[in-house]
Formats: sequence, structure tokens, C-alpha cells
Amino acid sequence: MKKGLAGIMILLMILQMSLGIGVVYGGEEEIKITSQKYKTDNGYVSKVGPSQNFDLELSINVSADVTIFYNSSFISKDSNYESHTYSYKKGETLKIPLYYKGGDDTLLDFTFDYDEGKSITRTIGIDIISDSSSTPSTNRNEPKLVVSGGTNLPVVKAGEEARIYIPLENLSTAGAKNIQASLEFDSTDNPFEMEKLSVTYSIDKISGKKIEDAVFTLKVSESAAEKIYPLKLKYYYSSLSGTSYEGSDIINVKVTNSKKPPKLVATAIGYGDTSLTAGDKKTISVILRNNGALDAKDIRVSLKGLRTDGFTLFNSPDVKQVQDIPGNKVIQLDYVLIPSLSMATGNYDLQLKVDYKDSKAVSYSDEFSFFLPVKGLDTTLSDIIIENIETPKEEIKGEESFIVAFDVTNKSVVEADGVKVSLVTDKEIICKSLNIKSLGKMVKDEKKRVEFELYATSEAVTKNYPIQINVDYENGVGDKKVKNNASQYVGVYINRGSGKGTPRIIVDRYIIEPYTIQAGDVFQLTMSLLNTSSYATVSNIKVSLVSDDGVFNPVNSSNTIYIESIGPKENIQKVFTLTPKRDAEHKTYGISVNIEYEDEAGAQLSSKDMISVPVIQQAKLVLGDAMVPPEVFMGQTFPVSLEFYNMGKTTLYNLMIKTEGNFSTQNSNYYVGNFETGKTDSYDVGITPTEEGAINGRIIFSYENAVGEIFEEVKEIQSNVIQMPMEPMPEPGMGENPGDNGKNKIMSIVKNPYFIGGFIMLAAGIFFAARKIHNKKKGMTFDE
Repeated sequence: MKKGLAGIMILLMILQMSLGIGVVYGGEEEIKITSQKYKTDNGYVSKVGPSQNFDLELSINVSADVTIFYNSSFISKDSNYESHTYSYKKGETLKIPLYYKGGDDTLLDFTFDYDEGKSITRTIGIDIISDSSSTPSTNRNEPKLVVSGGTNLPVVKAGEEARIYIPLENLSTAGAKNIQASLEFDSTDNPFEMEKLSVTYSIDKISGKKIEDAVFTLKVSESAAEKIYPLKLKYYYSSLSGTSYEGSDIINVKVTNSKKPPKLVATAIGYGDTSLTAGDKKTISVILRNNGALDAKDIRVSLKGLRTDGFTLFNSPDVKQVQDIPGNKVIQLDYVLIPSLSMATGNYDLQLKVDYKDSKAVSYSDEFSFFLPVKGLDTTLSDIIIENIETPKEEIKGEESFIVAFDVTNKSVVEADGVKVSLVTDKEIICKSLNIKSLGKMVKDEKKRVEFELYATSEAVTKNYPIQINVDYENGVGDKKVKNNASQYVGVYINRGSGKGTPRIIVDRYIIEPYTIQAGDVFQLTMSLLNTSSYATVSNIKVSLVSDDGVFNPVNSSNTIYIESIGPKENIQKVFTLTPKRDAEHKTYGISVNIEYEDEAGAQLSSKDMISVPVIQQAKLVLGDAMVPPEVFMGQTFPVSLEFYNMGKTTLYNLMIKTEGNFSTQNSNYYVGNFETGKTDSYDVGITPTEEGAINGRIIFSYENAVGEIFEEVKEIQSNVIQMPMEPMPEPGMGENPGDNGKNKIMSIVKNPYFIGGFIMLAAGIFFAARKIHNKKKGMTFDE
């Protein structure tokens, strides 16, 4: 009996608790709302009345993402969304801002997502004060205006004039007249351009249970940040009998901005065709471009890095105040520089610091470094010239490829090393081939032909475009090497024509690191993909690499990548990690870049590009053993011979062999020339000691690989030099026996040190000659 009574009491307590918090539970017990409260501006209340703002405060037994779905009676007091999701952490209080418009629908649906995949829907009842019991009561002759719920969030674009419609709803049956609705703006964060911080719209009358729009026409600032701005709406009205009322609400307006803020960049540095000379004045030009869409204002340009033993300015300040630069426009700044007489030949850096503001006085700052070549008074330079330039004879159309070719020639007796060629172009002209070409070493009168493939983008206008050819190289040896530069300009005429055309994706540039790739080594291919269209965004982009003969394989990745989208005139960089096969031949291989994508209408498009990647094989020269006698006589020549083999998979170029040491030599220098893979040869040299003691010498093999890199292999040779013993004098009385005379003479000749030395040299000569014949036969067998 007592157990039954206790059970009934527990059930009654649970029922009372569930009724007290106004929650309708489902069949699941995993989500429990442990607390439900209503908080107004005047504190907590047990019930809410019509036309009342309040916060619904909930506590839940688990952490979850909570989504509320508004209805005809309850809307959000902060937004016009139909639903909203809150992230709730167990132990905290969830505050949901609501506005009760009035009405009988007092149940709100909630969805709880928790425990990584579980979801439950609950219905929560809101305790309300009925219209008949509300305090104060609403008279039939009293209108009640509110912002109508369920409308979409207004979205406006920066830089455009926008019309904002705000629906005002009369909840009462009594009409309202003389309605004045005003938008008020935050003075510190206002996205609109206006002289006053408020605008007003008038409505003559809103009948009972009717909705009328308050319409505001506003100009959105082109520099407005892209976000949601809360605006305060205040409205004043009166009843038909003349009683005045007022109300206010927060209206959220979303501003989108596709206009890029100002971005100043130093796009080019010009100093003419020749280097700066130490002690001489030279004018350099800096091209400053605004890559943003908005104006850059109050520009201050500072030249940094000036010093007495470096660059100094001639009759001009190091800080310049510059006029405004509109979006996508350029200006030129000129500086007259004097390199110090103490500056050695080489490249020296300066920095350009740019401070500027946008139209809303937001500050920006950027800094750029650039290098200037200086010809000092300390060295003799190679005379590198650019000649036989070939450019297109016909005009180039927009979105078309063309070739610029020329010869690079060393006209000086001084050897130039590390010669590299590059181009500098306007942004409308891009380089599709490798934008830096290495020519290696160039000796006197050597000439090399260079060719670049370029592309005129859709942004190119009808005009003549300059192209700067730069040749960088070095002089000297070791620590005394200095860097030099030669440059020249050519022009190509672009006829842009008209029409938008089909959006295209091209490989506008690519970089290979390291530049010299050995077969079997890993390298990185950094590729820039450019959307040449000035109006269309391309999307769903698939980029695949296919190499000649399958030479290149991806490393820990795929040869295909996916890119979601590329905007107009935008480019995106992607990095592929690849490795060539170990048995790949020495040559330049092509990699096809296959691109599939969609335009804005969803049409399937494709394009194909080709890039070139040079692969070399490791040079491998193997040296045999050098046969050297452990002891030799002073002044007597002895031969040294050794074999050498090309065990690599590439030809060795300009193979040269020489011997050096503390002795004199015969036939020391041997020029082999180009030594093909798999070949065998031998080297013979005669060595004559010139002093007693240890012989220390080296046989030096020097050669180049396919890209001009120089290698050395050294074989050490050692022996001991002694004086040749003198022939002993005959003792008195010796040789008197006639019968012994012939025998004694023979023994005397045999014991003679000259005979012994000559015999040793003859035997060594016969040994090395036989060995050489054997080796040559062996080499023929190896070749066969």
C-alpha cells in the first residue's frame, strides 16, 4: 500500500514539473529541458503578452546545436529569418531573443543535434497572457504598429543605390495615420553615404490588420565592409482620434562588396638598357599600380636603404606625397640616384614603403624590395649583347599566343658564367614557357638562341606593349665573382578587337625547383592557372597532368587536382610533387596540362596547355688503379697508366686529363672530348723525378655534364725517389787472371747500376705496353 502511494506521488511530481516548464516531450528521454524562463527589459515574468520583446532562456542536459523555427505568433526580435541555429554548451543558459506579435499559436518547434549525428525535434509551449487578461488592455480604437515578421533580410551592394522595403503591420483593427518611419545610423559604422544620420518615409494611413511598406532609397558606400549592419527603425503614428504612439525596431541589412579595397604594388622598376655606374647620376622609374577597385588616397611614398657608401639621391627628397590613384590605374615616380664610388660591381637592393588610405580613411601600408645593377670601377665586365631579335610582324589579337626570339652573344674575351635570361612585361602579357632560361657558361664569341612563348590576355587593350629582355650573368672566380646585367626593350602591337568570347583557363607561368632535375630525383612543379576572362567566373575545374612516355610520376599524391572556382582575371597556384623515372633519357620532356571546367551557364569547356621539363642523367666517371713503382731513380723517366670508364647514362662533355706534381712530365695533357656512355679508355704519362724524396702527384679528370656543370675526379700518385748507385772501382790486382777477364767483364756490366735501371725501365715499358694492348682489347669487347 505504501509502495503504491509513493509511486502515485512520484508520478504527480513529474507531471507537475512538466506542466510548470511548459514543455511537450516526445518519446525520447535523451534531451531534457531543465529550465525555461522569460526575461523582459523589466526582469523575469511568468507569462508574455502581445507586442512584447523578451528572451526565452533555456537550460538543457546536453551540449547541442539548437534550431528554432518561428511561427505566426513569435518572430525573432533581431532578424527576419524563418529559423535560426544556436550552439549550446551544457551548463550554460541559451538566450533566444523573441517578439510576441499576438495570436493563438503558442507552440514553437525546436531541433536538437547532439552526440555527433543524433537529432531530436521537440515542441515548446510559451506561456502567454491572453488578449482579454493582458495589462494594459488593448482598446479597439488603439492601433498597434510593428515590423511584420517573415520578410527576407535586405541585401544591398556596395557602390550602388539601393531601395530598402520595410513592411509595417497594424496588428489592431483600428486604423493608424500620419505614420513617420525613420532609419537611424551608427555614426562610427555606417555603410551608407548621406549628409544626415537619419532618413524618413511617410505613410498616410495603415488600416487595421493591414501592411504597408516604408521605402528608403540609400546610396551604399563603395568602401563599405561586407557584413550585416543593424539599423534602428523608429516610427511615430497616431490613432484616427489623434492619440500619438511610437515604436522602434532593429532592422538588419546585409551589404555585399565585390569591389576590392585599394592595393598599391610596385609593378616595374626601369633604369634603361645599361647598369648604373658608380659615381654617375642615373634616373630610375618606379611604376606604382593600384590593383584594387577603390581609390587610394593620401599616398606617401618613402625610399628606404639610402646611405653614403651606397645609393644617394640627387636633388630630391626620399619621401614623396602622391596624388590619388584610382582603382586599376598606375603612376610613375622618378628618382635620380648616384651609386657611391666605393660600390663594387653587383646588384644592390632598395626598399619602397607606401602608406595610403581608402575613402573611409582606413590606413594601409605596403613595402617592396627591388634590386639595381651597379657597374663598379673594380672589374672588367663581359660584353653580353642581345641581337637578332624576332617579334611577330603581324598584329596580335587578344587571347592569342606569340613568340619572341633573340640571340645572346658574349662579345668579350672575358668568360660569362651563370647566364640567365628573363622577360619583364605588362600584366596583360604573360609568359607561357619557363619565364627564366638558364644558358650556363658563355665563352668569347659564343652565341645562344633563346625563345619565349607569350600570351595576350583578354585584358589587353589595343596598343603597343613594351617587353624588357634581361640577361643576368657573373664574372670572376670564387669569392671574386660579381653579378652583371644587360637589358633591351622590344614592342609588340596588340589589337584587342571586341566581344567577350568564351572564358579560357591557361597556364600563365610555372616554376620548376630545382631547375636542374636528375632522373629519379623529386622536384616541385608550381603552376599558375589564369582565368583570362574579364567578366566570367569558371567553376568545377579539374586539372590533370600527362607526361610524355609516362616519364613523370606523382609523389604521395595524384596527378589530378580539383579547384572549385576561379574569378575573372584571377589566377590560382597549385603545386605538384613529381619524380622522373630513374632510366629517363637526358632530354626535355613535355607535360600536357588538361583542364576541364564549366562557365557561368554550366556549359562544359576544356583547354590544353603544354609545359617543358628538362631531365638530365647523373654523370659517373669511374677511374681504375694507377700502377706506380714504389721506388724510382732520380732523373729516370717511368710510365704511369690507368683506365677510366663512363659508367653513367649520359655523355661526358669536354673530358680533359692532366697530371701535376713535384716532377716533370711527358705527354701530360690528353683531351678526350665527348666521352659517350659505356665507353672505356686509358691514359698514359711519362714522369721524370726532379728531386729526391717523396713523389706526390695528381691525375686530374675534368668534364661537364649536359647542362654545363663542371666536375672533377682526381687520382693520387705517390712513389719514393732515390739516387742511382755509383759503379764500384776495381781493387788493385783484380782482373790479372786472363781466364777470368771475360767473366769479370760480364759481371761488371750486370752489376752496373745504369744497366740495372735500364733493365727495370725496359721491363716496366714492356709490362705497360702489354697491359695497354690487353685493355684496348677489353674495351673493344665492352663496346661490342
